[in-house]
Amino acid sequence: MRFVPAALLLLSFLPLAAHADEECQVTAVFSGDQLTCQRADGGDTTIHLRGITAPELEQPFGQRSRAALVQLALGKSATLKHAEQLPDGSLRAAAWVTPAECPNCGHTLDIGRAQLSIGLARWRQSDAQTPEEVGQYQFEEHEAKARRTNLWRKP
Repeated sequence: MRFVPAALLLLSFLPLAAHADEECQVTAVFSGDQLTCQRADGGDTTIHLRGITAPELEQPFGQRSRAALVQLALGKSATLKHAEQLPDGSLRAAAWVTPAECPNCGHTLDIGRAQLSIGLARWRQSDAQTPEEVGQYQFEEHEAKARRTNLWRKP
C-alpha cells in the first residue's frame, strides 16, 4: 500500500483529462481560430481550435481567415474532439463538421486542418496532438506554403 501516495503524486502531474467527444452547434465565429458552440444543455462554450493559430482580425489576412471559418462552420453542428479545458473556462479542441459538398458524410471535415490547407492559419506545434494529427497538420501547412497561398504569398 505504500505505493498509493507515490501513484497519486504522479497522477497530479498529468494534464487535465480531455473531455469525451461532444456535439454542439456553432453559433458565432470570432476569428480564424476561435468560435462559440452551444452545447446540448443550452450553455455556450468558447472554442479555440486545437493545432492552429490564425492572424488577429486587424492583421493581414485576419478578416479573410475569419470569413473562411464562418463559411466552414457557422450555423453547423460540430463534433468537438480531444477537448481540453483552459484556465478561463474555454476549450481547446479539434472541431469537425459536415463538408458542404457532401451533406450525407457526417462530421468528416476538421475545420482547423481546412484553415491550414487554404493558408489562413499556421500550425500551432505547441498543442497536444496525436502523431497522426501532427503529420496531417504539418503536411497541410507545408502544402499551403508550397502553393504560396494566402499567408504564404511572399517567399
